[in-house]
Amino acid sequence: MTQGDKRPTRFEKGQRLKASELNGLAESIEAIVRRMQGQGVVNPLNRQAVLQEDLLAAVDSFTDPSTALAEIIRRKANGDLESSGEVVTVVNRFENISIDVGTYIKIEWMDGEWQPYAADCPSESASLSASQ
Repeated sequence: MTQGDKRPTRFEKGQRLKASELNGLAESIEAIVRRMQGQGVVNPLNRQAVLQEDLLAAVDSFTDPSTALAEIIRRKANGDLESSGEVVTVVNRFENISIDVGTYIKIEWMDGEWQPYAADCPSESASLSASQ
């Protein structure tokens, strides 16, 4: 059985599998799950990234989203973040939100694409303390 088989051979009742056949079956299942989840079974489906391009607002959420490249960042053992070198395409389906290049964002794997769910965008106005 391979990943490309549309109709794998059926097992007979009471049939025993060799270790190599069980391993092949496990690898096939793992590959299917990895494909469905995007980045793999081990990796979380929420990631941190830095945008490498401006992520514009979608023209239409359903038919015309915008896209931009983002570099995944990972947490080091000491708690600091570092670039992973892995670049993904982020799809923005928000019609009223755009995010600038260089912004730290959080993305999630949703329906086969990486979508932003949080961004460290600069505020529109300067914040003042209550004493000023």
